[in-house]
Amino acid sequence: MGIQSAVGMKGNDFSWCGTAFFLGYICAQLPQCALLQRFPVVKVLGINACLWGVVTGATAAVQTPTQLIALRTLLGVFEAVVTPSLIIITSTWYKRVEGASRFGIWFCGLGAGQIVGGLISFAAQNSHIKAFQPWRLMFAIIGVANLIVAVSLLAWLPAGPDEARFLTLQERELVAHRLSEDLAGAGVKVLRLHSLLEAVADLQTWLLCAMTALTTMSAGVVVYYSSFLISGFGFDAPHAALLNMPSGAISIITTLAVTISVARGLPRWIATIAAILPAVAGTAMLLFVPEKRSTRPALLLGVYLVSSAPAVYAMIMATAGANYRGYTRKLAGGALIAASFSAANVGAPMAFQARDRPEYRPAKWILLCALGAAVLVAVLLRLVYGFRNRRAESSGLPAMSRVELGRVRRTGSRAGVAVADRGWRYSY
Repeated sequence: MGIQSAVGMKGNDFSWCGTAFFLGYICAQLPQCALLQRFPVVKVLGINACLWGVVTGATAAVQTPTQLIALRTLLGVFEAVVTPSLIIITSTWYKRVEGASRFGIWFCGLGAGQIVGGLISFAAQNSHIKAFQPWRLMFAIIGVANLIVAVSLLAWLPAGPDEARFLTLQERELVAHRLSEDLAGAGVKVLRLHSLLEAVADLQTWLLCAMTALTTMSAGVVVYYSSFLISGFGFDAPHAALLNMPSGAISIITTLAVTISVARGLPRWIATIAAILPAVAGTAMLLFVPEKRSTRPALLLGVYLVSSAPAVYAMIMATAGANYRGYTRKLAGGALIAASFSAANVGAPMAFQARDRPEYRPAKWILLCALGAAVLVAVLLRLVYGFRNRRAESSGLPAMSRVELGRVRRTGSRAGVAVADRGWRYSY
């Protein structure tokens, strides 16, 4: 769309724009979690959404690479709040079995963004507004749209069922009863240091982080590769934007399919693997189908299939929301998962080396191996959950990590565990 020449980018400036966003995203996880702990979650999310809308709109006015990189860093800082916020908000309203489908709806926004973004890009590049370059017009439109959504969120999204004006008193009590009966909810908003440390030391956390990194790396590699593939078709920039839109549709369909299936009884770990398999098929097509004019449709289909990978992130978020007990653990687990997502996006482009052009076969092998490893991690996580649930049956305690169980036994706090909580088990 002309952004590189318009702001005078040279060398690796464009790559740094992507890297800067995710570095800001990683560095902001701890401060954002501190804000979520101190202030109402909806307010923190809404204010950050307003700020990233302003930053997105301001991108339309940049004149130098330094300005663009600075704004991209700020954008990462403000968007860092999204993952832990959604875990807390969803856990505040819905039972654990209902959380998966709600996270599916949340994460359809990723695919919808690809579709709407493609349309906006196409329209901007075909506009007759000479006062704006197409890319500046696109950022201005997206920035205004973000602000409208952010203000609406602040105005109408209640902090929880107790503050929901659209619910009667009886309905609020019913919501609270449902969550209590399910041993769900976000927990008491109190920072507990031992819960924070237990979340960090929990094997569950690092398996979820590993799965996030492996599948995110795959998606990041394909996003990078698809620009080379589509440009090879000979399409101009406006039509290339339209060709990227089916990736968004695949992401939406896969996300809804796996999360709704979980709500209807499909085990989470099987749904997670089901979301990975289309990406494996797409990767195999990219790796083994020869790259020539007659096979370009098959290669493009491979790119589209790998777009199923974001559905795995929705399942990871749903699993985190269901399987971390207490506010502090949910917050810490969500932040670490979000950090692993960002770290994978920083590292993914490194798979593409100039010496591997034009097929980038090493990058494709990395993608295939990462997805295969993600399947193994999903199986291992299911085994860990199963072992902990069986151990809980014999101990008469809630299912918990080895570190948490050690604290309970060491401090003699076993008797202090509520009778109702002793039935809590991991969902898998």
